[in-house]
Amino acid sequence: MRNIFMMILMLLPLGASVLKAQSNGDSLAFSLQKAMDYATENAFQSKSAGYDIDAAEKRVWEYIAIGLPQVTGEAQLTDNLSIQENVITMTPEDGSDPINLKTKFGQQYNWNATGKVNQLIFDGSYLLGIKASRIYVNISEKNKTKTEIDVRQSVAEAYYVALIANKNLETFKKNLEVNLQTLKETEAYYNNGFRELTDVDQLKLMVNNSRNMVLDAERQLLISEAVLKYSMGISIDQPIILTDQIDFLLTPVEAYIPKSDNFDVTTHIDYSILETQEEAQKTLIKNEQVQYLPKINAFYNISYIEFGDDFKKMDNTNSQILGLSLTMPIFQSGRQNAKVKQEKINYLKLQNEMRQMEEGLKQQLMVAESNFKNAQATFLNDKEGEAIAFRIYDRTRIKFTKGLASSVELSQNEGQYIQSQLSFIQSTLNLLDTHIKYKKAINEL
Repeated sequence: MRNIFMMILMLLPLGASVLKAQSNGDSLAFSLQKAMDYATENAFQSKSAGYDIDAAEKRVWEYIAIGLPQVTGEAQLTDNLSIQENVITMTPEDGSDPINLKTKFGQQYNWNATGKVNQLIFDGSYLLGIKASRIYVNISEKNKTKTEIDVRQSVAEAYYVALIANKNLETFKKNLEVNLQTLKETEAYYNNGFRELTDVDQLKLMVNNSRNMVLDAERQLLISEAVLKYSMGISIDQPIILTDQIDFLLTPVEAYIPKSDNFDVTTHIDYSILETQEEAQKTLIKNEQVQYLPKINAFYNISYIEFGDDFKKMDNTNSQILGLSLTMPIFQSGRQNAKVKQEKINYLKLQNEMRQMEEGLKQQLMVAESNFKNAQATFLNDKEGEAIAFRIYDRTRIKFTKGLASSVELSQNEGQYIQSQLSFIQSTLNLLDTHIKYKKAINEL
């Protein structure tokens, strides 16, 4: 039992307004639908995907701001503690020997302030950069949608496991009650000489085994609820109540008929993400192509300078410059051409990935449908097998109480019944799991 549940739990991914859950005291009550809706907004992965969108939207403004006026200012104050002396050689007109004079150029104090204004006039990559940043927002939004689908799948699977764990606990408690009652009756028969000690000991072993299964089911229920709360983004310490019953959720799944004929691969979120990446790649190609064009900027600079040897009495001067700058590539030895070709190759690679994705999604759907149909058939067989095993065990128990069956036979039939229960549990979880995977494959989760 433990191995089955731990295996299932290991396969579960541990990954605006909040939908209100019904409150029952300090506990929160969730149906399956409300649990998935709650997790869509509050799961850790969903919140992180939302932050990615916020960051992408800020990046759009970052690119827009590049084309707006850029103003910078700078100021500097210096104290020339020691001004370097320069030697000037002067030759007298009378032809006498040259005279070397030492002098200093500069003043002790100097401070200046400058201001610069730059305005982009033309840059082919500017508008493409804005477009690319908006495409990035679109990709982030689609990634959030994909994350939400994965979260809903994780929550659904965890919800199913928790319901099954609770159902098992109820079933094993009933088994324990039956075995305790049978043990009590057997001990009474033994005390009156109608049963052997072996029968009593055999029933005690069955009771101990039932107790262990109850304890194991309690632990599995605790673990499954913790996994569910983690998937939903709820604190592990917060009590929750699951309002849906396993039979209520199983009924429509048992009768569900797959409808794969009208599946359109372009509606799948994974393919949609690749389509957006294709648009982004086209923008990258254009961006490399416009690098051949010139870049034009307008600028205006103003500066103010004061200087002198006396800080209280300083001279000043200022200057202003207004102009245009043009930058244009002339010869790059084919470097830019290589960049353009590289991005075009990346575009061809992306188109190949899109074709691969299309075939992969079709294959994924085919496998998901096949697995679901097999799970339906196995579930029905195990459901019938569990009912048959119970009838055999129940009849053997009645015979045992009447002295018509041995304790060994009773133990064997109980073991057969327990094994059929475990198989039924496995097939139930597999049916629900394959149904979720199929719904995800047709983009309806």
